[in-house]
Amino acid sequence: MNTLQRCLADIVEPTFEDFKRNPRSVRHAFLACVAAYHSIDRASHPKIPGNLRKKWRSESLEFLIVDMVAHKFKHVISDVEKQRVSVGRIPLSAIVFGSRTLNSAPFNTRPFNQGGIDLHNLFFVIRDAIAFLREQAEKLNGP
Repeated sequence: MNTLQRCLADIVEPTFEDFKRNPRSVRHAFLACVAAYHSIDRASHPKIPGNLRKKWRSESLEFLIVDMVAHKFKHVISDVEKQRVSVGRIPLSAIVFGSRTLNSAPFNTRPFNQGGIDLHNLFFVIRDAIAFLREQAEKLNGP
């Protein structure tokens, strides 16, 4: 499993299939996001994934959302929630996690999936993030 392609085939896609079989499971949704996000470690190895993370987040909204969900569960507050939002813009964190995330993130006690993206829509986000990751694997290693 030393390549991004193997990681996708052996870990990411089977984990997503588990979510597909359990579409109402927050646990399966979270695990699919974590598996998809951490495939970046295989793509960037032996380098630290920070620069590649920035690049992929700017190229794929779906990968950005998967990153946000994976880090929300691990750290309670994702990096995107910590960022300042320009006046007149809707913060992505409000769309993904719900409206109470703003200005109250340290005190956010709302469970995931209440007021933000629902699991049905997150399914398609993860699916498209995996398609993006497949494209990146082909660029790195060929088909």
